[in-house]
Amino acid sequence: MDNHVLYPGGTIGVIGDSTDGPMIVSAARQAGFKVGAYGPDETSEMLQLADFKIVGELSDHDRLTDFAERCDLVTYDSQHLSPDVLSVIEESTSMPQGSDFQMMMQDRLLERAFYEQLNVNIPPYATIVSLDDVYQSINSIGYPSVLKPIQKDLPHGQEMTIRTQTDIAQAAGLMDWGTYILESTVDYSREFTVSVVRAASGEASLFPPVEIKRQNGLLTWAYLPVSIDPDVQAEMDRICHEIVANVKYVGVFEVDFMINDNGSIYVKQIIPTFGEGGRIFDRATTVSQFEQHIRAIAGMPLSDVQVLKPTVMAAFTQNQASAMRTQWTLKPNWHFYFYRQGHQDVDSQKLAGHILVQGDDVNKLLEQLEDTDIWSQGSTDSQTE
Repeated sequence: MDNHVLYPGGTIGVIGDSTDGPMIVSAARQAGFKVGAYGPDETSEMLQLADFKIVGELSDHDRLTDFAERCDLVTYDSQHLSPDVLSVIEESTSMPQGSDFQMMMQDRLLERAFYEQLNVNIPPYATIVSLDDVYQSINSIGYPSVLKPIQKDLPHGQEMTIRTQTDIAQAAGLMDWGTYILESTVDYSREFTVSVVRAASGEASLFPPVEIKRQNGLLTWAYLPVSIDPDVQAEMDRICHEIVANVKYVGVFEVDFMINDNGSIYVKQIIPTFGEGGRIFDRATTVSQFEQHIRAIAGMPLSDVQVLKPTVMAAFTQNQASAMRTQWTLKPNWHFYFYRQGHQDVDSQKLAGHILVQGDDVNKLLEQLEDTDIWSQGSTDSQTE
């Protein structure tokens, strides 16, 4: 893909069909490209918005090939697409994101080897093939720890938290499905995410860090600007640039960081496409992650990213959607984004949409959200990856 430029009138294919799919289609069309979409549900918003669509299962290699051949390049918007699907597309057309980064991030051992190569902090872990391995490793890993399958999208892949030695016996059945890792849990007080855009030349553009709040492991609020120690900020930037230097991927990816009370930084996960936190940039910055992604994969220069206004993103579930109706006529600074139903991406099914709230002071915006009591269960952190 190096030095390859796609001009207006060229065709970009989109595959994945997460809640970000329609945004990519819209950004590509706005930039003058013809857009094709591939997915199993012809009623999905992404397929409806595209100039042409091919309806097919991800396992249908003939249809995938037909789709790829109709596109000058293909981009994907889901971290859950299998390397098989991506390699079928790569055989027939250009795919600037490639499949290597995705494949590495879907395998927890490859992922951790990559982090070690970058010299970043990660929680202690051990490779587990049998129950015996758990008993032998638990003292060095410590309690509580989490058993996770090597393959993140393993159909039977089940995670299990081990809090005491008596819990270990319950893990006996898990080993039938393959290799696991046993990983220590990290106590952290803050979570940040950085959206990174890498051009084919290796040039990178970093969006400003966004602070994340979760309930039961799910993102509820994300906001910027953030108050952050300059040394922590510098180390997060270093890690992002190291990742850029060590992958061939082109486009947007997200790096999630955990910071504990003494300022130690851990990489929580890398999402080799759009992450949830990046939706804040639709209003918070001079360029959205979707436009910047299109610029990268089309071989255009990356835009300079500047913050326009303090912004908070708040995700809401189907259960909270009725509470949004109350705010509909009350809040001039709330911008509503409702997702159409039917997305395939597993991460998005629990959410009905999000709001972007803007003002002059991020703390006052957070207070405004708290005053509504819509997100009142309190925020609990969860180390999911």
